[in-house]
Amino acid sequence: MADIAWRDPAALPLRPLIDLTADPAVPPALVAEAALFWVGRSDPCGWLPAHAPPAGLRRAMRRCGLLDATDTLVAPPEVRERLDADDPAGLLWAARLMRALGRREDAAGLLRRLGGDAPSPVRAWRDLLLAEDGRQPLPPVPPEAAGLPVRLATALAHAGRATADGQPAAEALAVAESLAAGLAGDRIGVVARARVLAVRLRSPGGPTPEADTVRAVARDLGTDQDDFLARDAALALLRAAARAALDETGATGATDGGPAREFADLALDLDPTGAATRLLAADAARAAGDREAARTHYRVAARTGLTERTAALAGLLDLAAPTSAVEDGAPAATAGPAGPASPADAGELVGALADLLASDRGEERDRLAVLVARRPTLGGTVCADAVRWAVAAREPTVAAREPAAGARPLPIERYRPFLDLSPSELLDPVDTPPVAIHTPLMSYAAVLERREPWFREIHPQRATAAMFRDEMQATAAVYGYASGSASADYRTWLTAPDGCPPEVRDRLAHASDLPLLDRALLGRLLSAVGFHAEARDILPGPDVPVRDPEGAYALASWLFAEQMLTTGHSAELEPHFRTLYDQLGDDVRYARTRVVTTINATVNAARRREPDTIARWRKLGEEDLARYTALPEVSEFDAALMTSRWFRAMGFLPFLTGDRDLLRADMDRWLGIARELTGHDGHTRVIAADNYFPAVETAVRTHTYLGERDAALALVDELAQRVDPIDPKTWLTAGELRYQAGDVGGALDAYLRAAHLQFPYGRISWFNAGQVHEQLGRADLAAECYRRSLAHWPTGVTPLRRLRDLHLRGRLPDDRGVLAAWAAGQPAWPGLPAFEG
Repeated sequence: MADIAWRDPAALPLRPLIDLTADPAVPPALVAEAALFWVGRSDPCGWLPAHAPPAGLRRAMRRCGLLDATDTLVAPPEVRERLDADDPAGLLWAARLMRALGRREDAAGLLRRLGGDAPSPVRAWRDLLLAEDGRQPLPPVPPEAAGLPVRLATALAHAGRATADGQPAAEALAVAESLAAGLAGDRIGVVARARVLAVRLRSPGGPTPEADTVRAVARDLGTDQDDFLARDAALALLRAAARAALDETGATGATDGGPAREFADLALDLDPTGAATRLLAADAARAAGDREAARTHYRVAARTGLTERTAALAGLLDLAAPTSAVEDGAPAATAGPAGPASPADAGELVGALADLLASDRGEERDRLAVLVARRPTLGGTVCADAVRWAVAAREPTVAAREPAAGARPLPIERYRPFLDLSPSELLDPVDTPPVAIHTPLMSYAAVLERREPWFREIHPQRATAAMFRDEMQATAAVYGYASGSASADYRTWLTAPDGCPPEVRDRLAHASDLPLLDRALLGRLLSAVGFHAEARDILPGPDVPVRDPEGAYALASWLFAEQMLTTGHSAELEPHFRTLYDQLGDDVRYARTRVVTTINATVNAARRREPDTIARWRKLGEEDLARYTALPEVSEFDAALMTSRWFRAMGFLPFLTGDRDLLRADMDRWLGIARELTGHDGHTRVIAADNYFPAVETAVRTHTYLGERDAALALVDELAQRVDPIDPKTWLTAGELRYQAGDVGGALDAYLRAAHLQFPYGRISWFNAGQVHEQLGRADLAAECYRRSLAHWPTGVTPLRRLRDLHLRGRLPDDRGVLAAWAAGQPAWPGLPAFEG
């Protein structure tokens, strides 16, 4: 179990369905406990529990990674020995165990091995179980020789089938009640009466049992945890009574919830980790107007259920959205009054959406349908982009009930150029990152068109961080998206059918035979998609002399890749920058490489906090910049662009020396030019936007350093809301600045917006949001955020520590046992520091 517990908290209450054991810290859901009950039964013809796993549960468990593709039965040796029995009683016992495990095909196979020579009770149970799974028509109630349990169960099955078909069930119920009367005075007789009442409560027409009758029977059944059949019957009765009361509430328009909530809460006492029971309790609380209790129940159902998860998350979306209305026919949580309209709760909304699209392993068409149906409700919220994406991914093939071919999870679809070097055809333009995605696209175009870099910017300069591919792979894993195109492993991406384009793959296979400029352009392309080590490896390094402008650009590209690869490390690259610079000749094609070398060398020296080195490069660069911008081959646009870039890099010198006047003067240059540059065609407009973003980013840091927090916050808000609203790094910065300014609510909103984007800073965004929730006293929401942070990075110690500490301080929500046990199964658990109390 240790190898699967971390993948999904639902593994804990469903554990008996995985390996026929229960977690000592978490009571199993009653539907899973039935398997443990059946293991200990000696009489295969005895009473059958009312609850069995839903038909699609094992399929959902495989989608969640809780079972492997072979779904091998994990059972104790004594159980395996009994499964090998070939006599009729043994086959029936094995079939009933398989049914309790949700292994319906295995159960059917065992039942079909039972021939006509089997004893009458065995044959009767065989026919009933096959019929209940829809494999043959329901048999008539068998003769007395079959035994009372199977006769009563068959009569109830007829009544239940009539009810499901909307037909009167009076005749079948009368037979069932007559048979149940034969058990009067026996313990099983109370169980039988409860089962009959449960079916009657679900039947259309006819007399409905009074609430007092339900209470009396439930009281007679008791709450003995060791009496499984009594708890099973009581749960069936209470759930049926709660649902009937909810239906009556909906019909009459009552708002007090009536007895629905009472019965749902009693059912929850019997089945505290059962997701279906939690859904019922959520509906009952919602009908009674207790939206907070409904949220709690939906939240727990979303964590502990698999087949129920989509409905639970739909319920959370409806509670958190500005209005609870959904389109007719929309899949939602189980039916119930929506309650009064309420303002949007960004935290709940973002969290429910994240889980719907990421942790919910239901059928994708069903998950997308939840969002498509809520277009009117979610259109003006932070979730609007996910709704537009769901519409685009689903509507082209609604008739086929399948998502559009090639649709990836939203955070991955946004960054599609980093996967296969092509723009998304599904996303609305407003949902596409306006700058970041152009770096690989334009680098790819530079390779194909063999663009020369001597006098103009041939692709954006915004670099892909060294952690980019790891984060992409982690996000893809969270969303269950298995594709080599999102891999952090270069060889996997290179050979993935939906990864590296064939023409690029062919060039990379013969890179050593290509002209030096072509290799350099390929290296820049690899860096653009996040493979800096591989970019460096196909290029000549500092040990190879520079003999021409192509060689100089190749070495500059090698240095760029090495600089990105060593970000965060104190790498000694200064000698290499000097080697390159000293080999640049008088050919005008060297002029741009000279300026760029002074920029990159300055950034490297700033990382190492070496102001003297920066001063040297600044002095050299002033002359190089003047020479480059004066060249007739250099356009006015490219001259201004390079000037803005250069002053932005040189601002590191006054920053380190404390020369505030020079720092402000440099900022006026780089930011002023960046604001005026707009571009005159598609290429230059992207390049101008690419320069404007880091220009404002650096100005934010500068204003912060100068103590001008209002100016910094105004700039970061401009970035987040106008320049690049789909850049999570900006929202993280906005959250940090708002928090420092005392705007805790604004900080939370910014962190949640970054978290909504999920990639490439999902783990940080969710953790920061959790910290703010915790500060505001919302431990339950904080725990949810920490759980989502861990989903992106299962080895993360800090969010795991916060979850553990919240639990040990008694601040976790209703399913604290599940959350605590799930946290203890995380890979980073052994590395946690001691609890400080």
